[in-house]
Amino acid sequence: MLAEILASHGRQYWIRALGDAKAFHDADAAIENTVALTRPPFKQRLAVTRGRRQDFCVGDRVDVEAIGDDQAVINALIPRRNLLQRSDHFRHKLLAANIDQIGLVLAAEPPFSESLAVRVSVAAAVAGIPMRWLINKSDRIEALADIEPRLELYRALGVGICYLSARHDAQSRLHEGELGQWLQGKTSLLLGQSGMGKSTLINRLVPDADLKTQQWSRALQSGKHTTSFSKCFDLPESDFEPGSRIIDSPGFQQFGLVHCSRSEIEHSFPEWADRLGQCRYHNCIHLQEPGCAIQAAISDSLIDPRRYAIWQEIISEQSRGT
Repeated sequence: MLAEILASHGRQYWIRALGDAKAFHDADAAIENTVALTRPPFKQRLAVTRGRRQDFCVGDRVDVEAIGDDQAVINALIPRRNLLQRSDHFRHKLLAANIDQIGLVLAAEPPFSESLAVRVSVAAAVAGIPMRWLINKSDRIEALADIEPRLELYRALGVGICYLSARHDAQSRLHEGELGQWLQGKTSLLLGQSGMGKSTLINRLVPDADLKTQQWSRALQSGKHTTSFSKCFDLPESDFEPGSRIIDSPGFQQFGLVHCSRSEIEHSFPEWADRLGQCRYHNCIHLQEPGCAIQAAISDSLIDPRRYAIWQEIISEQSRGT
């Protein structure tokens, strides 16, 4: 039986059956068969892995074997279309798989971490997943004005930006405005550091999100830590196309990129792309080498010094583990 993972905690997963796995042996068919993925919900149940395997995440499609009426065992992973993850030198955290887009929830108050935002942007670029910044609490005019120059810089670099107020916007605006149109028909992963208002936004978009979270928390035995696991919610079909879904990933204060190569990181900075390979020395590491095209661009105000400093942070973290 083919199923998708809706929530995960440790080695336990909450799944929804999609149909007989025999009909989906071809991985591309499993991923692209929109009929199977948008039909009304099938039986949901708890699933566990064989042995100690933990490399599954929300959004994964898996081949499962039913055990009784309410449990299952995961036998195999259907090849992923994509995967977003973060990592340090000790562990990799799989955030979500088979997603169409990423929404990074940010706010001016409290101030968001530009370093974290850049890191998520790099991870998304390396994974090949489109991303948009969702600027919450946009009704706080003075605070928004303080960050607008930085937002303008990222807008010029090609970052899509959507303004909203999860707490104060009318339901019709959230569902029918720019955000709602962006969510239509897509599986969207919502990320954000703690305090940005992501949970408020999800509760506005999915009125029964808290109830579902409590149910899944009990099933997955995650206790009171109801925000410590990822979960996928169907958006209300009264306002959204079938197949419109959001994945809620726990808030974070760190976002490591150890799984990314130095080249992948550099190519994820769009203002660097045309300058890579133009340095005097082919093995230039863009720090203090003579004839460095990146350093020259910084001196000419063509590369933002703050973004360069963030790049240095990321590269330094990787170097410490080698």
